[in-house]
Amino acid sequence: MGQQDLTRELTPVGVKQSLLIGTYLFKQNTSLNCILTSVAERAKATAGLVGDALKLDPDKIILEEELYDASTRTFFKFLTQQEDHYQHLMCVGHNPAISYIAEYLTRAEVGDMPPAGLAIIKFNLKSWKDVNQGNGELIQYVTPEMLDSN
Repeated sequence: MGQQDLTRELTPVGVKQSLLIGTYLFKQNTSLNCILTSVAERAKATAGLVGDALKLDPDKIILEEELYDASTRTFFKFLTQQEDHYQHLMCVGHNPAISYIAEYLTRAEVGDMPPAGLAIIKFNLKSWKDVNQGNGELIQYVTPEMLDSN
């Protein structure tokens, strides 16, 4: 992926989808320690809109260069290196890695996650280092289309 993809902005539809997901998470009383996001403009915008909806301190949105154009292996390694004081975190990344990692961690059928798709995964582990294939439970899978009543 080139520079043009990296700088591509979130479309008006993307803004609406991000707001739908953020509002949904807020209504669910979701608590996040941080949002880890790709450095792509559209991913940063998504993270910002979700963070705003959750009233998350903007300093808790952390840009992660390795999430842009990450392979599944890179994404997995990234997760296992997170600090253990992060009990609730969100990763904003890109397909196909984000879809593959959700399936790898949960052994659930996720398919190709759409833009602003959300997979909520629970781990009963003491450390991110212990994350492995199949030891996450897919609690919920939500797409903006499921939430949009218009």
